Amino acid sequence: MPLPLIPVIAAGIAAVTAATGVKKGLDAKRDMSQAKALNASSQDIAKESEEFLLKAKIKTNDAIKKLGQEKIHVLSSSINDFVIHFEKIKNINLKSSTGIEELKDLHPSSENFKQLKKASYEAKQITVNGLAAIGSGALLAYGTYSVVMGGLGGLLVTATTGATLSSLTGVAASNATLAWLGGGALSASGFGMAGGMVVLGGLVVGPALAIGGVIFASQAKSALNDAYGNYDKAKAFKRQAYNIGTALKGIYTRANQLTELLIALNRHFIDHVINLERIIDEYGVDWTDYTAKQQQDIYKCVQLAQTIKVILDSPLLNQEGQLDEVSMKIVEQGNQYLRSLAQV
Repeated sequence: MPLPLIPVIAAGIAAVTAATGVKKGLDAKRDMSQAKALNASSQDIAKESEEFLLKAKIKTNDAIKKLGQEKIHVLSSSINDFVIHFEKIKNINLKSSTGIEELKDLHPSSENFKQLKKASYEAKQITVNGLAAIGSGALLAYGTYSVVMGGLGGLLVTATTGATLSSLTGVAASNATLAWLGGGALSASGFGMAGGMVVLGGLVVGPALAIGGVIFASQAKSALNDAYGNYDKAKAFKRQAYNIGTALKGIYTRANQLTELLIALNRHFIDHVINLERIIDEYGVDWTDYTAKQQQDIYKCVQLAQTIKVILDSPLLNQEGQLDEVSMKIVEQGNQYLRSLAQV
């Protein structure tokens, strides 16, 4: 007896439906597994990039603070000693002296000398409790900006010990990159804490925080699509982190170059300042009583003071928060001058 047609068709439909359901289940499981794997990869990429960025930021921050500390040290010690003794000298003959242009530029009555004197006195005030007591914000600002002609010292005298970057005002608080490096809660240039990232290589939004949880709240297909999106975000973040890291490496390298140059020049300068003190102690303060050799020695001391002043006045970052390319020329010329000193 033949089977009724309708039950057979119904059974066939049920079988197909069941098979389709099983396939969809398998597809969903596969999609979910793939989404999980993609999200795990995305989180690894994001975490690795964030760690890379954090290390680069800390290293750069430390290099700038080290440069700031060295600037303050030189200003408050050897430059201060030079200022005190050099301005005692009377009757400097600016018409017949060797190094006439340099002496004119840093003559005790010149504006450059007055600025250097003011900056050295301010540095002495800042170091009244020792270099170790100076706040990280002040060190970052000193390492970043011109500290003589820029008049930065006056800004910092009222906020020295333990000062953070956020406690400073004016130019020190307006640089987005510096604000980001300093870790202060500044609203710099309207970009807030992300400003430095914008300047250095693109806006970065911690994708690791955006990843996770999505997979549990969505259907498998949607979760897979989201996972692809997260993966793209993580890859973009990695590229941005690399660009920012490259920019930070440039700042880190230049800060170290300026610090090393300043330390090397200051070694020579200390010897010349000691000799300047000796000449004054033994022969008085009248320029006309000095021998040609003594006048030449004092000229070399002035020349070194001028060279150091150029470095103190060389900003590391420009107003846009990017590495100031002029600093590269300062490093090249300074090292060239150092080599000439070694040949004497």
